[in-house]
Order: sequence, then structure tokens, then C-alpha cells
Amino acid sequence: MRNKGVIALLVLLTSTILAACSTQTPTNAPTTLPTSGGTIPATPQPTSTLSVGIVLPTKDEPRWIQDEARFKEALTTAGYQVEILFSQGDSAREKANVESLLTKGIKVLIICPQDGTAAAASADAARAAGVKVISYDRLIRETPAVDYYVTFDSLAVGAQQAKYLVEKATGTGNPLYLYAGAASDNNAFIFFEGAWEVLQPKIADGTFVVKNSSEAVALKNKPKLTREEQATIIGQITTNWDFNTAKTLAESNLTAATAADKGNVFILAPNDGTARAIADTFATDKDVKTYLVTGQDAEKASVQYIIDGKQSMTVFKDVRTLVTDAINASIALLKGTTPTASGAYNNGKVDVPAVQSPVLTVDKVNLQASLIDSGYYKATDFTGLAAGAAAATPVTATTATTETTPLAPGTLSVGIVLPTKDEPRWIQDETRFKEALTAAGYQVEILFSQGDSAREKANVESLLTKGIKVLIICPQDGTAAAASADAARAAGVKVISYDRLIRETAAVDYYVTFDSLAVGAQQAQYLVDNAKGTGNPLYLYAGAASDNNAFIFFEGAWEVLQPKIADGTFVIKNSSEAVALKGKAKLTRDEQAKIIGQVTTNWDFNTAKTLAESNLTAATKADKGNVFILAPNDGTARAIADTFATDKDVKTYLVTGQDAEKASVQYIIDGKQSMTVFKDVRTLVNDAITASIALLKGTTPTASGAYNNGKVDVPAVQSPVITVSKANLKASLIDSGYYQASDFTGL
Repeated sequence: MRNKGVIALLVLLTSTILAACSTQTPTNAPTTLPTSGGTIPATPQPTSTLSVGIVLPTKDEPRWIQDEARFKEALTTAGYQVEILFSQGDSAREKANVESLLTKGIKVLIICPQDGTAAAASADAARAAGVKVISYDRLIRETPAVDYYVTFDSLAVGAQQAKYLVEKATGTGNPLYLYAGAASDNNAFIFFEGAWEVLQPKIADGTFVVKNSSEAVALKNKPKLTREEQATIIGQITTNWDFNTAKTLAESNLTAATAADKGNVFILAPNDGTARAIADTFATDKDVKTYLVTGQDAEKASVQYIIDGKQSMTVFKDVRTLVTDAINASIALLKGTTPTASGAYNNGKVDVPAVQSPVLTVDKVNLQASLIDSGYYKATDFTGLAAGAAAATPVTATTATTETTPLAPGTLSVGIVLPTKDEPRWIQDETRFKEALTAAGYQVEILFSQGDSAREKANVESLLTKGIKVLIICPQDGTAAAASADAARAAGVKVISYDRLIRETAAVDYYVTFDSLAVGAQQAQYLVDNAKGTGNPLYLYAGAASDNNAFIFFEGAWEVLQPKIADGTFVIKNSSEAVALKGKAKLTRDEQAKIIGQVTTNWDFNTAKTLAESNLTAATKADKGNVFILAPNDGTARAIADTFATDKDVKTYLVTGQDAEKASVQYIIDGKQSMTVFKDVRTLVNDAITASIALLKGTTPTASGAYNNGKVDVPAVQSPVITVSKANLKASLIDSGYYQASDFTGL
């Protein structure tokens, strides 16, 4: 809930500190995106009205999206002009963001550094410009140019995580797996320090046995570690705050471990995102009987995991409090006074005045009171909330991917396997499926494969043992999934291929999809419609080479783009294979594969970012200017757009997208993404449910066509897709009831 005194003070100060703010009205014209500093509001802000600039680490973790929303809400309500930029895990981008904000005349810089030491240069630049610097959540190190530090009690975070594990441990010899944040993040050290002080006595007395860090084992008798000693341990167990890194490290640890190193395990995971990745990995190991895993941030996805019994606890850091503290500090600095401090942190150069917000351990026992009754989240944000309010117990690994109450064999009708929980698109689908099937009275279990075909196969096998009658699966790899479809057919289970086609098997009964050719065609048509003259630089990007849909999207785009490449309207700048085939209107699958091999993003933000950076590094100044970008979906579009936005030789860009993810809708409103192809998952879910019911009844679902999967023509129904840009965003996404206007700012 908002601090009314703070808001009142903000409103009062606005009249004396700021000039009157004019209302910003987004244009309805197709957007060409200028690239100063990597992010541009819908209408550029006058330099003189911008008081506060904020730089956050990444838009790809829910924690920072929450912070962004809270800052925007509080500062906008108070009448302050604020600009919030994201560094996307890149210190160079962070530095460019700060430089951009400084040129716009900010008076206060709030920055959560990606690398606390690297950010010192930005703080120094701000100090030289007369700008006050607030280090937010993470401490900027090795500079005297930090005026204030707003943080949670980071030592207490690690201590509470460790205390939770200690209180649940009985006997001796309990296997303990340690994981940490990024070695470049000072907070990772503070969290680990807090945890070590609690865990070390229990490691020394044999309650726990560390299984994945030889450095920690060597130091097990030392209660207080130097920073260098912490660094040697963190170097072995760092997740870099990244889901995929955490998953890979956990897999490596379990592969190296013996059966005796597993059993009933205890896991120190540094935050919620890594906790889910690690938990999902431990859950599938046959030698792990139960596990307890910690977390941090109370992200929605992890709250649901706690309710469902897949994560043990989280440390709740109420960002409403932290945002309020940061705003209070900003006001004091704008007035020329000293913010109230409750302590100080030494950053290697000076003692930085600080205020610490309290943190709270949350598990099933107090989840309702701490997160729902406090107004932080709504009960409607979650499923199974009442059932989840039981005493917290270790997670049984063999049932870690089930609902809170395991479903008895024979009662489960529909099993669903989706690709990943780390992309908003699939969380939307999960929500729609749960709502619709639960309302219809069906028992359903939804599992995620986390980008791993082996996990996908295990998920299908698990569902088959529970007696499902219909399997709905969106394959990670269309060809690899054939084995799962064959297993389902052998078990008498009907198979619906959802959104992506399972290939090279006759065991697919039905295919529910969007008009995938139209997706690519609409993306390409948007670029064509906005191109003028000849020689326009064109950068091509595609999905995963293992995903049949990536080929269909690209096929649809190529059919529209190729004539305009052949006539010189566009000049391809990042694929020699596409250049070689520019005169060919219809490509074979092998020819498509050659191009996709050069431009694949693998549907991954970081891969897309790295590829875009590589393309721009290789390109000349003449290859840039006013560029056109075919990006395959919204997540990759944002990563690519952010990369192109920081290149000094890129004047404007147009970039496509797909899925109408909330983050990309906001990007379109803010003028950072040009369009998206809206695929209404409500329609797709309804089509899948209708097909499921028909198959359960023994009848044939209605089909509007068929797709050949390399073995058979699979009956299919195609849902329509819609191009969404600023011009029709409100009508298509808000007025249709798909999203609420309150989900966005600047609408």
C-alpha cells in the first residue's frame, strides 16, 4: 500500500521543484525508433522536466518489472517526470543509459548496478555533472561518488535462507548443495556471508555435508570468511542470477554426485528464478527423494511453486518499502538536505549512508498473511491457495512437478506439457488452460520442460503413468517429441500437438495452431509497408532450428520479403545464405535451414542479444542508419531492439515481434518496439479444449485443414492472428478484454 504522507509531500514539492508537466500523447503513426541511450518514451521528454533517472539491471526477471511498476506508479502519481532504463545484464549498456540520462538534465540518479565495481565510473560521471547518486538494492563500490544506499537487510536475507534449512535438518550427514548469485554483484557476497554465518557451525558439526564445492569443504571450519575466500566458493557455485546457468550447474552437480550424495537434500538457492530452475532439475533426479530449496524476492511464479509444493520458501523483500525509501531519499537530495540513514556500508572507498528495509521468511504457513492479506498480491493471482496453507514439508522429488494435492491415478483426464516457465507467453497459456479446464470440471496437470527434450519426455511418461486420456503437448523439438507421441499412442492416449507440430510420426491425432504462415507474412508486410526507396538495411532473425514453427514463420516472411529483396528495396546485412538465395521466391526446407542456421535466436533473449551484438560489430556504418529488423517473437525483439538502440550508427529501427507479451506491449507504447503479431491464446486454448472433449467422447474434432508432419497429414484448426502496433493496440488488446489498461503506463 502506498505511503500517503510520502505522496502528499511529493505532490507539494512538485509545485516548487518542477515546471508544470505537459500531458504526453502517443502518436498513432507507425513508429520509427530513434536510438539515443537505448530507450525512448512515446513522446520525447523535455530536458528541463526530467528530475529522476532510474537504471535497473534487466527486464527479463520479474523482480525488476515489479520495481519498475512501483517506481512509475509512485513518481507519476506525484507528478514527477521519470525515465527508467534497463541495462539487460550489460555494464556497457548501463554506462550508456546513465550517460543518456545525464544529458537529459536529471537531478537524481537511482541505479541498481549490474557490476558494483564497474558502475563506479557512472557514479563518478554523475558526481561530475552535479547529479546526486542513490545506489539501489546493490552497492556501487570503489568510489566516493555515492550519496546514499537504499537496500534490504542483505545479511538477513542469507541468514534467513540458511536458518530455514537448519531448522528443517535432523541428524547428521544431510547433503547440502550451495548456489550463489553473480560474482560481479556485491549483494551476492553479502547474501552468502549471511548464509555462511548460520550454516558454517552446522557444516562443522556434521549436520550438513557440502556436496558441490571443494572450496567450501576446505573452509568448513572457518566461521568468518574474507572476501577472497567467499570469492573462491562463489566462483564454484555462481548462477550469475541466470535460470539457464543455474539449471546447467545443477545438472552438472547431480551428474558428478553419487546416489549417496543425494537422498533427502538441502539446497541454498540465492533467488527465486534460480530456485525454480534448480528445483526443477533436482525434481527429476531418480536418486533425490526429497529436497528443501530456498529462494528470494517472492516472485509470483515462486509463490505458485510454494503453493504447489515445488519450492520450500522465499525471502520476501517488499519493494513498496524500498521504492518509498528511494523516493524519500530522492526528495531530500532534491531539496539539498541529507536523507535519514539507519547505518552505513563501506564500499571500499567510503562509508555510504544507508537505510535498510526488513525482510521476511515466507513459506506455506504464512504465505496468505504475508503476501495476500498485506495487499502485495491478489488471491486471484494464484491457484490452489487454500490448499497450500498447510505446514511446509520437504518436496518429494518424484511428485515435485504435480499440484499441491497429488492427483490419484484414474482421476486425471488431460495432461499438458509446455516448453518453459521462463517466457511470459507460456505462463499466459498455463493460466488460460487452468481457468478453462477447472471451470469445466476437468482434472488437469500442466508440466514444463524448461527447454529440455529429455525433461519433456520424462514429463510425458509421468503423465501417462497417471492415466491421462488426452495429452496436449507443445514440443520443444518437434522431431524429438515423436517418441513421446508414439508412447502415448501405445498407451491408448490421444495426442494433440499444440502450437508447434510434432514431426516424423503417425501418432498425432490433431494439431491446434495459429496460422503460422500468416504470422511471418504479417511481420514482413509491416516492414514492407514502412520501407521507402532502395538499399534499406535488413537484419533477419529466426526462432529455434529445432522448432518446426520457426520454419513456418520464416517461410511466411520470406514469401513477402523476397520480392523486395530481389528488387533492391531491402539489402540483407547479416546472412550470406539469404543473400545467396535472394533471387529464389520459394525455398526448400534445407535452404531455409541454411539461413536459419545463421540467424537463429533459439527463442532465447541472451542468444538474440549476443547475435545482434555480433551482427552490429561486423557491420559497417553504411550497413546501419535506418534499419529494418525481422525479429521472430517478442522476447527476442526486445533483446534485439535494446541492442540496436545503443549503436551510435543506428539512426532509427523498425522491429517486428510476436505474442503480444505485456513487456512488449509496453515497449510498443513507449516507442521501443514497432509491432507484434497478436495470437489470442484464449482462442487457441478453447480450440484445444474443444478437441480434447471430442477425443474423450470418441468423436473426431472439427478440422479446417491439415499439416504434413513428414509422415502423415495431421488434421488441424488454425486460429487467426492480428498485427498490433500503436495505431490499433487499444482496440485489439484492451477493448477486447485481453489485457487491462491498468497493466500499462502511457496508454
